[in-house]
Amino acid sequence: MKRTPELRTLSEDHHHGLVHARRLRRAQKEEETISAKSAAKEFLDFWQKETSIHFRKEEEVLLPVVARYGGDVSQDSLVEMLAQHAYIRALIMRLSDEVMGGNVRTETLHEIGEQLEAHIRLEERVVFPLVEESLSGAALTELAARLEVKEADPRVEPWVPAEELSYAPWPGPGDSEGGGYD
Repeated sequence: MKRTPELRTLSEDHHHGLVHARRLRRAQKEEETISAKSAAKEFLDFWQKETSIHFRKEEEVLLPVVARYGGDVSQDSLVEMLAQHAYIRALIMRLSDEVMGGNVRTETLHEIGEQLEAHIRLEERVVFPLVEESLSGAALTELAARLEVKEADPRVEPWVPAEELSYAPWPGPGDSEGGGYD
């Protein structure tokens, strides 16, 4: 599927997510050489380094930019996307507990794989086309710039200026910058 350049990095993340989703589903099969425990650990590493950041980029950059430019973020597909994020995170918590307890269930791996793939399909087939249709070129450019900021440091808020903020009061009556009485 051809994706606008501004959303391409998110789509590339999806490709990696689909690869891991398939691995999780394969790990449950008896004929696979990869054990459930090693598949779980590999996925949790991928989750921590890649997917959790990807979810945050969508939640903290993509949706606010859509809202800023008048997009309806209460649309069913966007609400479903956020609900899926929460559910997948809950599954990751379960998997992490299973790894820590030494009892990784193949059912958990399978469910994460299924949910992650369904989630990626929703975003690629519904959410991203909606974003591409609803945002202007300028809004897409802003989206790309803010995604770059988030990519460089996931802890920053991509809409707060990096320079030191000033808490000085606004000019008031009699100030040289204008607030005099007429």
